[in-house]
Amino acid sequence: MYRLFILCAYMVQYSFLLQGQTTFFGKSNQFFSTFVQNNNIDYSSIKAAPKLLNELVDSIATVSLEKLSEVQRKAYLINAYNLLVINAVITDYPVERPTEIEDFFARKKQIVGGQKMSLNQLEKIELLKKYKDPRLHFVLVCAAKSCPAIAPFSYQATVLDQQLSQQTQKALKDSLVLYYDNNTQKLYLSKIFDWYRDDFSPNVLTFIQQYSLDSIPNTAKKNYLEYDWTLNDIALDSVFSIQNKKDFTPIIVAATLPKKTFEINLFNSVFTANYGYNHSRGTYFTGFFQFGYGLTGKLDLGIDVLLKSNRVNDEFEASPFKVFEFRRENKLVRETDSLYVFSDFGLSHIGPRVRWSPFKKIALSFEQGIYAPIPSIPTGQNFDKAWYWVTQFYYDYQFNTKFGIFAALTFWQPIVPQQQFRFQVPFLKIFFSWYATNRFTLYATTTSLTEWGIGAKYLFHPNFEIQALYTYYVPVPGIYQAYVGDAQNVMTFNIGIRYRFKHQ
Repeated sequence: MYRLFILCAYMVQYSFLLQGQTTFFGKSNQFFSTFVQNNNIDYSSIKAAPKLLNELVDSIATVSLEKLSEVQRKAYLINAYNLLVINAVITDYPVERPTEIEDFFARKKQIVGGQKMSLNQLEKIELLKKYKDPRLHFVLVCAAKSCPAIAPFSYQATVLDQQLSQQTQKALKDSLVLYYDNNTQKLYLSKIFDWYRDDFSPNVLTFIQQYSLDSIPNTAKKNYLEYDWTLNDIALDSVFSIQNKKDFTPIIVAATLPKKTFEINLFNSVFTANYGYNHSRGTYFTGFFQFGYGLTGKLDLGIDVLLKSNRVNDEFEASPFKVFEFRRENKLVRETDSLYVFSDFGLSHIGPRVRWSPFKKIALSFEQGIYAPIPSIPTGQNFDKAWYWVTQFYYDYQFNTKFGIFAALTFWQPIVPQQQFRFQVPFLKIFFSWYATNRFTLYATTTSLTEWGIGAKYLFHPNFEIQALYTYYVPVPGIYQAYVGDAQNVMTFNIGIRYRFKHQ
């Protein structure tokens, strides 16, 4: 009877303990799934409705850690750290970065299992020192943008090992944690790998190769990224948010795409000129929609779609941007000499494209595309029925971290069925770039010494770039006529958007 009483008492005690764990893990899972969005935290909503966070903080303060198994304790403390970081932010919210809060990590005390301790003590002594698991660095989130992304779930003892490995792999896919530049063979790493290098056994690169899907050679030169302490606040996060990071490296156009990387490149160009023989203006818009995929890191496959809008024989003083009206008409605009404006638009061409970069240490690539005319989108188009055989050679050379040169030799050869073949003069584009910052590039350009221009590029994100370019044709004798004939006041307006994302 005595033994039965002891057994019942033990079962009751264990059931209460299990219920407490289930309550904490269940509620923390509810908390993270509610307030974590797109790897950021909705601090303002937590501040407005702190009840659930307060309940969890109270549970952390009173938990009996010695009654938990080792794996339960480990999972509990990971969740506790992330929750207590958020709680420490909420106390002083709104703030732009946790480091604005005095002694945020070192001296600000919170209660864990009846003991007062700082966030540093919880992280470095209770977790890192005790468990010696380098994967912890990718699940403990310090409330900053450069921290590994916070998970929208709680860590559970039953699947903890799997969760730790998955979050580590996810972090190593993030260009803010790790980025390998195939072109320069440089490896850009989060400061975490520098601050805690002794935690990664036998060394940082071996650890990365164990969890990263990318092939990173042992000869890769390590560079450490500047840590961005901007708060990981969902209110501050957008694709256009501006952060002062040094984890941005200019996109090298001559290089092929990293392996398993998709690229969407939208480049829009307006070419406009005056023609003296009938005192008119001709304007031609071409929108390139290019979709590419890095097959091997040295070979890209892609498909391009061209959208065109032409406005020919418009009035001399007409705005070139009328081409964006996307009209299809034949209209009298000047009765004195019976000047008719001809307008047309449509998806004009589509075709495959391949790019190959044969060398490891030279940013030289070769590209071949074939564009077939599209006859009927939105209706029958009559302004460009040619096929185009497009061959391009790209070369990029970086003098140093501030200056570089890029060149493109292009053979844009039209082939019109049932018409005599006429060789199209190739053109050579050269761009002189100044990397004002890691995110902002200014450049000057010339095409065959007759078209001159100035442009700029800006990286909103390591994989998201916009650019703008203006050019003007200078009447250089012997060259000018080969490209634009008897046209006058020839100029172009260009804007482009480039976005890359990794295939998971």
